[in-house]
Amino acid sequence: MGKQINYFMDYDSFLLLAQKAVDLGCTVIKQDLDLGKVIESDDIHIIAPYTERFGAKDYYFHLPEAGAVGIQMINGKEHLDRGYTATGNAVIEAGYSFVPESPAGDDGMRQKKEIRHARIYCISGYYDENGEYIPRPQCLTKVYNALARYVKKLAPYTEFTDMLISMKPENYGEPYEYTHKEYITKACLDLVQREGYKMY
Repeated sequence: MGKQINYFMDYDSFLLLAQKAVDLGCTVIKQDLDLGKVIESDDIHIIAPYTERFGAKDYYFHLPEAGAVGIQMINGKEHLDRGYTATGNAVIEAGYSFVPESPAGDDGMRQKKEIRHARIYCISGYYDENGEYIPRPQCLTKVYNALARYVKKLAPYTEFTDMLISMKPENYGEPYEYTHKEYITKACLDLVQREGYKMY
């Protein structure tokens, strides 16, 4: 079982999280599927805002102390050999929430006002080619735990109440309140509370 924390986090807050990762000894890896390149740097400036034109990029915090990363070529493009592999034991998957810059797109069509959740995640370990289980290194767990604590400072746990429609036979079609808690940054919370954005 891996470790993860889901959150709603804006770009600027994610830069703070990435800088924390760098301060803890990580590099930042950007998997840019448009360019077909995997780029690694100890500078957070490789993290770019999402755009409708170029879409989302995948980011990882690589702790060199935990091991090297592998690159695969798939259809002529570089891909990080992530997942349940040796590379997976050396990186923490990381991202921030996609928030459209404006409710109207370039084509004049109205976009949905929504915020997509993101997460930090690391695997628990993997099985090597000999079938031997290799657990996640303690040094990576330590960095992950520090980043998870920082996420909770950047995106405090906040309670929300939504109105849903019941699908249960005993009260089918009736509205009911659903209360849940989410980790969410102030910038994302303002979009939800003041501008009616939905969280997904």
